[in-house]
Amino acid sequence: MNESRDSTFLFVIWSSAREWLPQIEESVGKAFKVLRSFDVVWPQRYFAKNLAAFYGWKSWHVWRNKARKCGTGPFRVIVVEDLAPVWKLERDTFGHVMEVDENIYRLKRSFRELTGRSNVVHSSVTVEETAHQLAALEAPRNDPIPFSKMVYEDDLRIRAGHRRVWLGLLSDILVPLMTSLAAGAAVWIDLFVLKTGCAEGNLVEWSGFALSATSGVLMTACAISLKSGRGAHALFAALFFDLAVREADHYLDLIFCANVWPWVLTAITVAFAGVTIRYTKTVYSGIKSMRRSRLFPLFACGIALLVFVSQILGHSEVWQSLGVPDSVHFSHFAEESVELFGYALMFVWAASHTVRFMRKTHRSGRDVV
Repeated sequence: MNESRDSTFLFVIWSSAREWLPQIEESVGKAFKVLRSFDVVWPQRYFAKNLAAFYGWKSWHVWRNKARKCGTGPFRVIVVEDLAPVWKLERDTFGHVMEVDENIYRLKRSFRELTGRSNVVHSSVTVEETAHQLAALEAPRNDPIPFSKMVYEDDLRIRAGHRRVWLGLLSDILVPLMTSLAAGAAVWIDLFVLKTGCAEGNLVEWSGFALSATSGVLMTACAISLKSGRGAHALFAALFFDLAVREADHYLDLIFCANVWPWVLTAITVAFAGVTIRYTKTVYSGIKSMRRSRLFPLFACGIALLVFVSQILGHSEVWQSLGVPDSVHFSHFAEESVELFGYALMFVWAASHTVRFMRKTHRSGRDVV
């Protein structure tokens, strides 16, 4: 740490803590060299605005609440110099990394323990904070202090982090929305353009096959590229390919003029099961890595829709009990539509996971086989 930098700081004892003022002044005088001590009066009507200017960030609700708790009467300011500062790095509530004086920091905490409240005693803990707050207190005022934002060296990093959070939240909302619209568009085309009623060989079924097969290919690519997690990726690839075979069973039977899809399903399952068993030790770690993905809940929702919800809606008795005409055809339509939405959600997760996984593999450049 830089021992030669300025070591001037200030303590503020708000009016709600006036009863502890003698004890606080005594403790400050013993610990530091007192440069000056003076009282400040802010007009009550501008107190919250002056707090915003003093601290250097705007949030009128916060400052109105703080003004109520710390009091709006005269308050004492004590400017001190630490002759033996101990510099250390701390992170504030906004994520800024600051070089603070541990001696000041420790004494402020002791004052808050003394008063039993965290908002009636303040101290600056960095050189930049001291300069900003002394400038805000430099002269008595009858109007609001001109607001000046407190500037930190890592403000750009903090703002970039906030942008990433908001963009992530936006994508978490937009991705499922766009996915549902795409699935709905396929259902609409089947019903009103192709007029197939979501029967066998319809666009909805082909879309489900394409999404599940593509997801299987992506999981296979992940399994091939990196040994770590290979067992888990092989397991998920088997799941997606089995779902693809399930959607293509009608065409497999037509092509081979026989009931062959169960054999294809078995062959795929056995092949990937062999890989999973061979790399059993990577199954748990791989699934744990997948679960860290922000979009993993989409996969969980997709598989739930596919395995449970669509099967319930696919029973004609459910719709018959609700008085739906032609419940047999409607149940098939409901089952296929919900399945497609499930496939779409799982594909979105598979694609995002593959991109993240491949980037990580490329950066590390290790264990690639």
